[in-house]
Amino acid sequence: MAVKILLTLLTILKLIFVNAQIPSFGRCPEYDAMPAFDKEKFLGSWYEIERYFTVTEVVSKCISADYERRADGKIYVKNYYTNRINNVQRIISGKLSITGKGGEGRFNVRYESFPLSYDASLVVLDTDYKNYAVIWSCSNVTSLGHTESAWLMSRQRNPRGEILQAAYGVLDKYKMNRSFFVKSDQIDCETLPPIQEAIDPTEASATKNKDNEKTENVTENVTIIPEEMTEFNSTEAST
Repeated sequence: MAVKILLTLLTILKLIFVNAQIPSFGRCPEYDAMPAFDKEKFLGSWYEIERYFTVTEVVSKCISADYERRADGKIYVKNYYTNRINNVQRIISGKLSITGKGGEGRFNVRYESFPLSYDASLVVLDTDYKNYAVIWSCSNVTSLGHTESAWLMSRQRNPRGEILQAAYGVLDKYKMNRSFFVKSDQIDCETLPPIQEAIDPTEASATKNKDNEKTENVTENVTIIPEEMTEFNSTEAST
């Protein structure tokens, strides 16, 4: 039993530094996803206002997420992070699949990154679509512990006080500890050209088809930056 507890603690500590989530003992709490979630109204740009503390986002600012439905009928997301030191922007792209039953606000994001792809399961606790959204994620490490991530998003970089209060009401409803949240920096968000860290699934497919049509032996110089495992295991999704 002592060995099992030790292994659980070590696993949780690993998740803190690698996936940057809030650890807790026991299994994930039973939070209800938003019923009758309208994914079409949810599309568009969302700005991260507050989040659970994340080690990997300490040097990041101006975090946002852009959800769009493309010509193939599927929903994709691009998460934007700006390095507060050199002002270079990173983009992490993924493809959504709705997993909630009966229209619940649950979805999975598949990130096609190099060298490994990974998934993030997210729950929309509540949103009014026009002003705020509260998103949550939880992973059971073992039967003894779990890790949580949470984000408070808004349609504006600097939302009005009443919008924040509405979002805080959702946190209070689910008894989520506000002290775990840190404010995101949305000031001075002009950036240098972005670095695409995760491969856009549709762009990757188009590139592959184009290369197959070539008759000449041409070698392209491509630099791919390995993806750091972020929170939207989260969890950087920034949702």
